[in-house]
Amino acid sequence: MMERAWQTVLERYGQTVELGRGEERHTVKAFFQPVEEKRPGAEPTPLGVAPRGKYLYLGPAEETLEGVEELHWKGRAFVPLRQREMELGDRMVYRWGLFAER
Repeated sequence: MMERAWQTVLERYGQTVELGRGEERHTVKAFFQPVEEKRPGAEPTPLGVAPRGKYLYLGPAEETLEGVEELHWKGRAFVPLRQREMELGDRMVYRWGLFAER
């Protein structure tokens, strides 16, 4: 049930991003936003204050971030820094990732 609700939210409000693994490209809907952080040198964004070039990815559980070399969004390229599978109980609900602008 939670997975279906998450998919509905992603489809309705998520951004379209392209995940690249070598020559392979796959388009998914995900939340991809500047990371909220409060420290000197950060810039204001709709979600708070963010360091330049760092972005948070929240995406579908069924689309792994393993092997992703690059993410493309609005004509810009990003490289993965970290990724995790986020679970609720025994079920994976979504994928979390931190990306840096290339």
